[in-house]
Amino acid sequence: MSKTGLVQVTTTLPSRVDAEAMASGVLDVRLAACAQVSGPVTSHYVWKGELCREEEWLCVMKTPATHADRLMGFVREAHPYEVPEIIAVQITDVLPAYMEWARESVGNT
Repeated sequence: MSKTGLVQVTTTLPSRVDAEAMASGVLDVRLAACAQVSGPVTSHYVWKGELCREEEWLCVMKTPATHADRLMGFVREAHPYEVPEIIAVQITDVLPAYMEWARESVGNT
């Protein structure tokens, strides 16, 4: 493993259709090397003072750090929620060949 400049961006969406569309969208514009959709998950949160519990779908995307801000901006613009969960986490170690693949996948967009 080696130190990396890879970032994992996650968000939750209200349906599988929305999550699949987000995954396809970020790949179409080459802002992420890959995206996984999983779910449903049950999210518990407080919104506007009320306890909420909703079924959501998780979309996890990986991108080089150089693309993270643009990826997060794309997700924000495409997201149906008023205040979406969009979280970026720096990946500290990765297989060097995977990192190279990720860089090649997004290119210089």
